[in-house]
Amino acid sequence: MKVGIVGLPNVGKSSLFNLLTSAQAKVDLYPFTTIDKNIGVVSVPDERLKRIGELLKPAKLTPATIEFVDIAGLVKGASEGEGLGNKFLSFIREVDLIIHLLRTFVSETIPHIYGAIDPARDKEIVESELAISDLVILERQISKLKKEKGMEKRWELLERIKLALEKGQFPIALEQAEKEMIKEYNLFSVKDFIYVINHSEEVFDLAQYPKLKGDFYPISCSLEEEMKEWSEEEKREMRRSLGLREEGIWGIVEMAFNKLGLIRFYTIKGEETRAWSIPKGTKVIEAAGKIHSDFALGFIKAEVLSYNDLLECKDFHKAREMGRTKIEGKDYIVQDGDIILIHFRV
Repeated sequence: MKVGIVGLPNVGKSSLFNLLTSAQAKVDLYPFTTIDKNIGVVSVPDERLKRIGELLKPAKLTPATIEFVDIAGLVKGASEGEGLGNKFLSFIREVDLIIHLLRTFVSETIPHIYGAIDPARDKEIVESELAISDLVILERQISKLKKEKGMEKRWELLERIKLALEKGQFPIALEQAEKEMIKEYNLFSVKDFIYVINHSEEVFDLAQYPKLKGDFYPISCSLEEEMKEWSEEEKREMRRSLGLREEGIWGIVEMAFNKLGLIRFYTIKGEETRAWSIPKGTKVIEAAGKIHSDFALGFIKAEVLSYNDLLECKDFHKAREMGRTKIEGKDYIVQDGDIILIHFRV
């Protein structure tokens, strides 16, 4: 699954992307430094994996990952092609979750594209462009679906979304089944969003921005860059002192993981202990296929141990001897934290 970072130019998208991925996407003082999308794979923080590693001492620990995409800044008129808008919007449609980065930091060397610092205005500009782009698709698809038999539920849902957008609602909450029904259209307005504020290296107070409504995750990208060599405890203490989220960058990754509706399961066979990410509700045969296609094709059974039972028994084989492992068939729904051994025939 993919997470896209969007926002106006010069708000710090590439800086955030670099911090998340330890990559070196070009960061400059001018709009549209990022022309093509930058893609990076980010490890998901995982205390359980760390604890399993301490217990079993494998040669290799491999965390679950999420793909992040740094997308060029949007401007007014992007939905009509302004500032390469059509190209950038197409990149955003591909992602499953959107991080909307807003700017509250003041900098003489990095001017705001619209002058004054106003995150509420910036949020409205970006969301308006996304909504206008969706409305074009909605009008076209509604007209088309009304001519087809058996498509009443689909066009009625699209009509509902269209009316909500025209009233200024954005984003729009839908049931999962409704999202699945219209998945092929990749509408911005029904995707999940995380709102992140890139703040100065000073005390953060959301009350300074009374027009800004909703939940926001404050971070200072410049501060995070400066603290790269600090200990984790020193970083947390500094963030707390400034009213920022003490988890810093990794809190964003964990939020993204949860917003995507993912869980983790673990494999401990051989020299590698590995965390795998799958959507909630995944059957074990599908999880087996993620490890290796042969595991799904030749699936016989799954031997499953809970994370807590592993902690208590200290070892998978000992847990098996104590009767803590369960034998499950292909339709078993994997639970968050399961340790799974797949039995299969070639």
